[in-house]
Amino acid sequence: MEDKLVKKAIKGNFKAYSILVNELKNEGYKLAYTILKNEDDSIDAYLQAVEKGLKSINKLKDPQYFKTWFLRIVINESKNIIKKNHKIVYLNDIKIDEIKEKLDTETKIDLEIALENIEPQVKEMIKLKYYMGYKLDEISSILDIPIGTVKGKMYTALKNMRKELEIIDYENR
Repeated sequence: MEDKLVKKAIKGNFKAYSILVNELKNEGYKLAYTILKNEDDSIDAYLQAVEKGLKSINKLKDPQYFKTWFLRIVINESKNIIKKNHKIVYLNDIKIDEIKEKLDTETKIDLEIALENIEPQVKEMIKLKYYMGYKLDEISSILDIPIGTVKGKMYTALKNMRKELEIIDYENR
């Protein structure tokens, strides 16, 4: 069903395109929000992605990748808003409600300190995996980088965070 809609959208059917992007509305907004941390900017990023996608839908070669293609546009539009507004977005400002509820105050602080030392691209991978629930192959597609790079960078970052958290825990004893 969805492939048929995508094919219609590629041929210029506005109604088919509208249905497709509407199905991705919540996911697109949440993705933008994890990057921007601002409701208005997140809505703007999603809407700009809808507009940009509409203009370039005819360039999509494989209908099965519509979702990945569109979410990549959302990410790029979110980044454009950051550049335009000269905003710096720190991962430690993003609420990790499920994790934080289970942690004591000291552990929360330690976790946020460890997250500060991660490079921006890896922070984005972590957001996609642990905040948005994407699989590694989906992250690879969305960020347009090899899956081996995703695995390697995330493995290294998480390993370094564990070491850092162990050091912090040892120092606090």
